[in-house]
Amino acid sequence: MTRISIGDRVSDLAGSHAGKLVDIDGTTGYVMQENGVELEFPLDRLKPYEAPKATEHRTLSGPLRDRTLSPAQKTLLASVPAELVAAIAKSYESDPETAGSRPKFAELPDQKKLEVIRIHLPSLPQRVLAPHVKLVVAMRDLAKAGRS
Repeated sequence: MTRISIGDRVSDLAGSHAGKLVDIDGTTGYVMQENGVELEFPLDRLKPYEAPKATEHRTLSGPLRDRTLSPAQKTLLASVPAELVAAIAKSYESDPETAGSRPKFAELPDQKKLEVIRIHLPSLPQRVLAPHVKLVVAMRDLAKAGRS
């Protein structure tokens, strides 16, 4: 067992609490956290503080959780014409900065597809969007609803 003394910086064995050991009473240690809260631990549950080791996790640009779409979102996604979906998929997959680091548009869950359509729709040429003004407005409104 590592010896710890009053004044040492310590943490619990799980590493979830850390602070300065301010008192020892029998087999109990009292730890003052940086936020001013004092906690008590059995001494055998304390260890000298070790800074957390940084780990690197490589991920895609965002989680691919398939959240359930609301009925309105399902209707909106289904209303996007195939030619717009194809143009958006092409735009999404042709980004040179992310090529190869994210899945193909067709492999995305519906929630991500809707998000990609909402993001890439305004970047399509005006001549392609002109017949679909109501869809553009609906996507804009969807984005506004997501912020509130």
